[in-house]
Amino acid sequence: MIPTLSGEPLTAVSAATDTLLAELTRNGRIPLRLAWSRLTAWESILVQHVLGRSDVEFVATAEPPAPGLVPVTRSPLAGLNLWGPGELPEAGAERLGGLRVPQELLDMVAEETRVVEAREAADRAEVEALLREWEKNGELDDRLARLADWVERVETVYILIGREVFSKSDAGTNTLTREGLLANLRECPVDTWRPADRLFVVLAYALFLSGRSVRFEEFNGRQLSATGVREFLINRNAQYCAALERDPGNPAALPLLELAELIRGLMYEVDRSQLMRYRRINGLTFVKNEHMLEFPLPRDPQVMPDLIARHGELNLGITPSGNVREDVRAMTVAAVALDAEAASEEVLREHSAVGELLGAIVLSAIVTTDSDYGMSSSVRDLNGLRGARPGGPDGVLALKKGDFFCCCLPSPTRMAHVGEETTPIIWRAAQRMMYNRWHFAPGEYDRAEIPEKRHYFFPPQIPDIAEHSEFHHGGHVASRVRYTLRAPGAQVWHPPFSVFGHGYRGCYDIRLVRMEGPPYTMTELVDAVRHCSLVDEMWRTLAQGLQDGTLPVGPVGGFDKAWYASQAWERLRPYALAAGDLAGVSPA
Repeated sequence: MIPTLSGEPLTAVSAATDTLLAELTRNGRIPLRLAWSRLTAWESILVQHVLGRSDVEFVATAEPPAPGLVPVTRSPLAGLNLWGPGELPEAGAERLGGLRVPQELLDMVAEETRVVEAREAADRAEVEALLREWEKNGELDDRLARLADWVERVETVYILIGREVFSKSDAGTNTLTREGLLANLRECPVDTWRPADRLFVVLAYALFLSGRSVRFEEFNGRQLSATGVREFLINRNAQYCAALERDPGNPAALPLLELAELIRGLMYEVDRSQLMRYRRINGLTFVKNEHMLEFPLPRDPQVMPDLIARHGELNLGITPSGNVREDVRAMTVAAVALDAEAASEEVLREHSAVGELLGAIVLSAIVTTDSDYGMSSSVRDLNGLRGARPGGPDGVLALKKGDFFCCCLPSPTRMAHVGEETTPIIWRAAQRMMYNRWHFAPGEYDRAEIPEKRHYFFPPQIPDIAEHSEFHHGGHVASRVRYTLRAPGAQVWHPPFSVFGHGYRGCYDIRLVRMEGPPYTMTELVDAVRHCSLVDEMWRTLAQGLQDGTLPVGPVGGFDKAWYASQAWERLRPYALAAGDLAGVSPA
C-alpha cells in the first residue's frame, strides 16, 4: 500500500474515481477546473471518461504497472500524470500505480483526442505564420529579447505545453532564463526549435500584449495551446464588453495579435466601470486568474472606519466631517505637523505620527477582516523619489532596500497562540515587503531608462485573494502565510500616484494574512480595497504638500529592526484602541 496526499492508505485495488479526484485536486486544495487544465488533451479526455465508472480500477503499486494498465504518476509541480499503455513515465516522477481501463474506452479517448488535436493544428498555423513573418522581417531576435525581459519582470512563470515545462519560479525550476531556453533560441534557426518552443514564444508574446506579464500567470500550472489562448482572449473580450455594456463584435475573425491588443485597450476602460477586476491565486499551481466583481465606484468607505475615526479625534484632534477622504487629508496634515514639532530626530526615528496614522489604517483593516496580521509598505522618504530632472528615474534607481519600510502589525487578539514567534513572524514579513517594494519601484518606467543589470518586477496593479500561499514559497512558509488579501495602490480606477513628475502604480498597499482558515471572501476583499483608498489619500496628501511646499514632510519613522524587536507596535495608540483598551490614550 502507498499513502495518498491525505495520508490515508490505499487498498490494493481502490476506486478510480476517488483516487483520481483526490490526486487531481490535492484533496480539495485545487479547484477541479484548474486541475483539469493542467492535463494534456489525452489525459483530460481519459479522466472525463473514467470518472464514475465501476469497471475502471486503480491498482496501487510503486512498481511499474503491468502491461495493459495506464501508468499513473505524481510529481511536486506537474501533479497527476497519466501515460498511455506502454508509454514510459518521465524520470523522477513518483509511481502511484495504474488504471485498468477497458480497451473500447481507450479507443473512444483516442478518437476524441484526434478531434482536439486537429483543431489545435489549425490554430497553430497562425502561430507558425507569425513566427515566419518575424523571421523574414528580421524582427525575431528583438521579439525574443523583449520576451526574455518580460519573463524577468514577473515573479513566477510555470507553463505546460504537453509534457514540456516553461518556467521561472520560486520552486527552483527555471528553464526560461537560468537554464537559458530563451537565450538558446536566439542562437538557433527557427527550423531547429521544438514545436513547444515555437508555440510558447508566439503565445507568450500575444499574452503580454493583452495585459502585460500578469497574463502569463493566468496560464501558470495550465496547458498553453493555440486553441486555448484564442478562446481565452475571445472570452475575455466578451467579459470586458459585458462590463462596458458594449457589443463584443466578432473577435474570432481577428488576427491573434490584433485580438490581444483589443483586449488590452478594453482593460483600461473596464477599470473605470462599475465592475472591479481582481485576481484569484492558488499557491499550489501559481495560477493567478482574473475575475470581475460588481463593486460600484468610487470604492471608498462610505463612513470612516471607527478605529481610524477615534484615532483621528483622540490623537490628532480631527473631528469627523462625514467626508472620508477630506478627513484623511486633515489627519495627514495634523500628523505631519506633530512630526515637525517633535523634540528630536531620534524620537522621530522611533515613532512618527504619520507612521502611527498608517498603523491605524492597517489595524482597522486587520480587525475588520478578522486577519492574523496585516501590513502596508512604501518608500520611507518621498524625497528619495526626486530625480535630477522631473520624471527621471535616477532617484528611484539610487534607492536601497533600507530606503523602504513596512508597517506590519499583528492582530491584538488572534496571534496569542504563536507566543514568542510573533516578533520573528512580523519582522520576516516586513523584510520581505521592503525587498518587494524595492523590486517594484522602477516598474513603471520605460525599459530603456532602467540599467540592464537592475532587476525589477512589474508592480501589482489590481487586488487579489489567495489560498494555500505557503506552498513553494520559502518566505510565506517562514511567516505562516496561508490565506492572503492584497489591495495595491494607486488603484487603477484612479490616476497614478504622481510625485516629482512621474506616476506610479503598486507603490503602496494593504496586505492581510490568515495563518489558518477559513479563507477570505469577497466581503473582506472589498474591505481591503476600501482601506487601501485611505492609504492612497494619505500618500497623495503627503506628495502634494511636499511638492508645493505647504507641508514639512519628512521620513516615516519606526518600523525598522529595532522597532520590531522591541514590539513597539504595542506602544502605538491605535493598537490600544484596537485592543479595546483606552487606558493611556489621551487627546493630542
